[in-house]
Amino acid sequence: MERRAVDALRVLSRVLAKEQRKFVLIGAMVPQIVLDFRETSGFGIRETRDLDAVVEAASWEDFAHIRERLLQEGFRPGRVAHELWFDDEVRIDLIPFGPALVEENKLAWPYGDSVMTACGFAEALDCARPEQITADFAVPVVTIPGLVLTKVVAYLDRPEERARDLIDILYCFERYEATGKESRRFERAGTQVDGEAVTFEEAGAFLLGIDVAALGKPKSLETVRRFLSRIPDEFARPVLQILSEEKRLVDSEKRRGVLYRLFRVFGAGVNKKG
Repeated sequence: MERRAVDALRVLSRVLAKEQRKFVLIGAMVPQIVLDFRETSGFGIRETRDLDAVVEAASWEDFAHIRERLLQEGFRPGRVAHELWFDDEVRIDLIPFGPALVEENKLAWPYGDSVMTACGFAEALDCARPEQITADFAVPVVTIPGLVLTKVVAYLDRPEERARDLIDILYCFERYEATGKESRRFERAGTQVDGEAVTFEEAGAFLLGIDVAALGKPKSLETVRRFLSRIPDEFARPVLQILSEEKRLVDSEKRRGVLYRLFRVFGAGVNKKG
């Protein structure tokens, strides 16, 4: 991980610890930490300086206080209230979450910045686990099922602007429990989905579906199923968005079928009974 990103996380963690605030790292950096670093002992090509975190806050005034403390410790304000910069190199989107801030599963910023769906934030905080960033420093990070849940929600909020969320979801499908002798993929390979056996390569998507269903609250799972309903075939908009992001020109027809199959397998996991 970039040194300045680590420095920013150290300051964030220190300030929130002093304020006795629970927080969790979410977003594009999570696969880098959990999948690339923990499973392969090194960061891959997905390295990013953009950080996303959810922090517990009792009110908007409470969040304003947290934000001011971070500004006092070296962050500077961004374009909107939840955007902060660290030494002009690292950006963090810090999203407050708490019962007093949410109405009908929506987080409406009082500063007129935006309205976003709050589904998945409670689960992200609940499932947070400490992950070692350096030898002497760990931060609470959302689990991969929690990440996929929040990515689905974020995509549905602004589907034409959030194609990169689909890439992150796909990356998790392909990497989830892909290594290790005890991988649950071995147990799920061979499961029938749409009359076809799930391969070892597809089993990560199936496991993620099961684990997302186990984690998600009813409203969040409604959102996941609404997302899946948008992918009725291999020409669905999310599939085409992924192809556009990947810029595949040679095997796009074959790839389209692979992508559709992964979402079908994921959905089968979400809807698995027992």
